[in-house]
Amino acid sequence: MHAPTTAPRDNNFDFLRFFAASMVVFGHSYGLSGQADREPLRVFSGSYDSADIAVHVFFVMSGFLIAASWLNSRSVLDFAAKRALRIMPALIVSVLFVVLLIGPLATELPLGDYFTAPGTLAYLANAALITEFRLPGVFEANPFPHSVNGSLWTLPYEVLMYATVLTLGIVKVFGRSSALIGLILMVGVHFHLMPIYEMQSDLLRKATRLGMFFYTGVLLYLYRQLVRWNWKIAALLVAANLVSARTDHWELVHLLTLPYLTLYLAQLRIPRLSGFGKAGDFSYGLYIFSFPVQQLLMHWTDGQLPLIPFMLLGFAASLALAVLSWHLVESPALRLKRYLPRQSPSTAPVVATSNR
Repeated sequence: MHAPTTAPRDNNFDFLRFFAASMVVFGHSYGLSGQADREPLRVFSGSYDSADIAVHVFFVMSGFLIAASWLNSRSVLDFAAKRALRIMPALIVSVLFVVLLIGPLATELPLGDYFTAPGTLAYLANAALITEFRLPGVFEANPFPHSVNGSLWTLPYEVLMYATVLTLGIVKVFGRSSALIGLILMVGVHFHLMPIYEMQSDLLRKATRLGMFFYTGVLLYLYRQLVRWNWKIAALLVAANLVSARTDHWELVHLLTLPYLTLYLAQLRIPRLSGFGKAGDFSYGLYIFSFPVQQLLMHWTDGQLPLIPFMLLGFAASLALAVLSWHLVESPALRLKRYLPRQSPSTAPVVATSNR
């Protein structure tokens, strides 16, 4: 191992994305088999399980990379189109896959009733980032009933974070100061105002929770030249997590430590990991296809499949779909970026430079 690097390609982001997606499958295996209280990281932390923490890792990396993407985009259209090409094509295919294949295989309704039920049409709204978990008659007897694809709820919040970066950039205030103010406001709302005033808004709770990790990633990008990426600091942060586990302070410690640890590992010079994504980036496909595949396995085995075989079968089947998704949908969609209009520097968007 060598010192961390900020070189564009000499990093471990591809590996960490795949690892985080795998952790989502691992964490969901417990909940979908009715054993959520046994999940190791939930037992360790007292609050978040492996899937939750993996999502936080995704949002940290996203904040770091999206900040770079905005500052290096040729235009607003360039930035927005790249984000849409990365998220939407595979999402649309995933939604159709669930409605047209998973649903008919699992529904307790006659197929005619299933396809004409209002809930089937409503589920298609997931393709427009309007989260709908249920399909008529699907997975009603599973250990984790009704929810067809519980992973999709994070995508609207991901896009919301993109929109905040875009908005700050358009009004020419994107930079260190605005990102820091935004992070402080979200921390204050999440850890102070919501508990004190017993605010029950699930939307606000999720937006601030995920937004805190995203904007910590943004700040670590904007301050990347000033941050000391050091293994001793990383070790101290790991120790802080261990000491605070299962206490009232762990969630705050988690917020203060996970972003640094994630990006330290992402930028650490590990030659074999830096080339991990050469065969393709299967993390997104693994994330959006695994939940319905795992639910279908539970449905077919009447919830009796032991945990380890369930975990391995679910991962293998989901990875196969992720590989197909990358080669048939995601990679072809990303190649369309070459057709985006190019702007000269004089017409490109201006972003704040005084506080980057």
